[in-house]
Amino acid sequence: MQKLLKQIQQSSQDLPQAQRAVAEYVLTHYMDIPFMSVTSLARAIGVSDTTIIKFCIQQGFDGYSSFKKMLADHVQSEVTMYNKLEQQLDTMTGNNTLEQVLACDVGNLETTLSNPINHENFDRFLDALDKANQIYVLGLRTASMQAEYLASSLRVQNRKVFTFPNNGHFVDQLCQVTPDDLFIAVTFSRYSTNTVKALQYLSTRKVPCAAITDSTTSPAYGLADIAFICETKSFSYQGSYVACAALIDAIITASAKRRKEETTQHLHCLEDAFKEFNSFLSYDMHDGTL
Repeated sequence: MQKLLKQIQQSSQDLPQAQRAVAEYVLTHYMDIPFMSVTSLARAIGVSDTTIIKFCIQQGFDGYSSFKKMLADHVQSEVTMYNKLEQQLDTMTGNNTLEQVLACDVGNLETTLSNPINHENFDRFLDALDKANQIYVLGLRTASMQAEYLASSLRVQNRKVFTFPNNGHFVDQLCQVTPDDLFIAVTFSRYSTNTVKALQYLSTRKVPCAAITDSTTSPAYGLADIAFICETKSFSYQGSYVACAALIDAIITASAKRRKEETTQHLHCLEDAFKEFNSFLSYDMHDGTL
């Protein structure tokens, strides 16, 4: 991979201006290219599809597909958890791990908050929630925690919200989603294959789709009608989802404000049920016993 990047760098000065722009973009964004079509890459750079293809051929490839495959193979090896752990830990200095990790998460929150895409789509997403007959939320592997948090919090507002079983009935449930519903996908790099396939399948069936992901180059971003971008930088072997949790908190709060009466009534119902089932430990304030 380094050989290819060095080759691109050395040859860039002899390329036509448009192809030179491609070279500059590849050198700084090669980790994103495996998730981009030739058209989306051309659009990001401001050149034609033909220019991209000519550049790939000039670098010794048959076309964009073979060029993209080589980058994809490299990126796949780079983002394995053990490689990521080694690379990320090398960037840490000293013994102040707590300070560095929390500072990184503060940066994630600030980046997510300042992203105009999130501001533009926030009210649109709330409107989609209110319009939906039923809401389906899908997140696999580490994204499953964020998906379940969003789904369970929306249920408290007396909404009809469903998550997907981690078994062979996954496809069966997908077939139940209709254009009157809302499908929400939560996925982060390395991007779950089934989550992306679900987005592809439902978008062709005209089902409104939303995505919570980590980049505009995420395959989920281009498939969703509404998308949020959460920064997930981390010193660990997996991403940090603090910003995603904060975004979900904002969604839950704003949605509850819109449905204050329904949410209050459902919370009263829940509290009565908790008492009936003795769901929580009781605490004697006088003698401090349980």
